[in-house]
Amino acid sequence: MSDFRVHNIIEQVIIPSNHNPNGSVKYHVCYGEVDWQRDGNTRPAIFILMSYDGRISYTTPAHLTLDGGNVTDFEKVYEALTYLKMKYIVEKKYEVKR
Repeated sequence: MSDFRVHNIIEQVIIPSNHNPNGSVKYHVCYGEVDWQRDGNTRPAIFILMSYDGRISYTTPAHLTLDGGNVTDFEKVYEALTYLKMKYIVEKKYEVKR
């Protein structure tokens, strides 16, 4: 199997990190479905990926820095996690019209 990913991204928030001032390192805070056993039994999940120079890394864990000026990487990612969590909980729980 050439694709080892166990997730399907439905929506993502892309955040430039404080790692590199040129913006080449980004967090991808994702909402999607995961299928750890690859048996069709998916579960909703929120997960964080990193990209470097436009390429998502599936092997490098996200490192949320706690420094970086006015807003830390931790705060930016936490805000995106909260947004996706609330958006998809509310949509499942209540009727949302668009």
